[in-house]
Amino acid sequence: MSANRFLVTYRIRLYHDEDINSKIENICREQSVELPRSVLTHQIERDIVGNLVRLQRNDDATYNADIAYPTANVGHEITQFLNVLFGNISLVPGIQVQNVAWESLPEELLPGPTFGISGIRELLGVPKRALSATALKPMGSTSVKLAEFAYEFALGGIDIIKDDHGLADQSYAPFTERLKACTQAVKQANEQTGRTSWYVPHITAHGEDLLRRFDLAREYGAGAVMICPQLCSPDALSTLARQNESLPIIAHPAFSGVYVQDKHHGFDKAFFYGALWRAMGADLSIFPNHAGRFSFTLDECLGIVHTSKDTSLPFKTTFPVPGGGLQRDSLPKWINHYGADTVFLIGGSLYQHPKGIQTAAKEIHTLLEEFDYGQ
Repeated sequence: MSANRFLVTYRIRLYHDEDINSKIENICREQSVELPRSVLTHQIERDIVGNLVRLQRNDDATYNADIAYPTANVGHEITQFLNVLFGNISLVPGIQVQNVAWESLPEELLPGPTFGISGIRELLGVPKRALSATALKPMGSTSVKLAEFAYEFALGGIDIIKDDHGLADQSYAPFTERLKACTQAVKQANEQTGRTSWYVPHITAHGEDLLRRFDLAREYGAGAVMICPQLCSPDALSTLARQNESLPIIAHPAFSGVYVQDKHHGFDKAFFYGALWRAMGADLSIFPNHAGRFSFTLDECLGIVHTSKDTSLPFKTTFPVPGGGLQRDSLPKWINHYGADTVFLIGGSLYQHPKGIQTAAKEIHTLLEEFDYGQ
């Protein structure tokens, strides 16, 4: 691959009377010049238009096409990288982004995680075992009530206690009030247990409000922050990752289903949650676990976990965070599937424990501490 081009792999499905060569030609031009070749100069056609590098026909009659784009077309902006990756052709059915040759892109373009798996383990003081996470909920709870939950979870040993993504800046639990109450509650529990648990506020907002909430989270002593990248723009991940004295960033999948749920269009799930968000700066990536409330297959989830931790990518590794209906009694099975470098997000199952959430949290903490992870 030429040093001044980067490779994107697309999975292409043909509809009706479409021809594969014409569809590839459309991708190459639509993602660059948006003009017929007949009106282009030789220099523009040679240096600017995307070009096909490899084409493979799959057993299911789809095609994998490697298309190379000039890095000059991206400039120095992540938004323009996304535009080149899947801009106008997102409007054409039957095109799915499978992979990117990240090493061919300018190193300064995509920050990757600031902390990654090893950095988060160091901050939490947990060198080996799998980590636990839960969500403060439901919407409608007061800041005082949510802080009580946070305190109980931290006393029980849950590592990461995050806002539910539905908690924003509502009147019943205003952001700053909730942030202050929950950080203080978790800090108090940490002082009692001698362990480190994090409170993680949900800071998704528009424009300057996002950065203001990030600054407040850092000021009040939150362990990390959570955003929904597809709600506040994917570029928000990299904006936060590049902040001075950054905090770990959890990416939440709300509003992302439209990008990944069509198996012939949009983004491959492993690429989207395991590679793209990682490249943009997510230290932890939440995804819907198999057999939960959503429809991801086990193979898709295994793909996300593998890609999040794939050391061949030129970024720090990202903690995969399976959630969305994960049950406490099924945790050993999922540890065996995903391994120790995983954060298991358990919500409703902890609230349903007959002896209360602190007891539920203690059981999870003990299980993770005593589990035989092998080598």
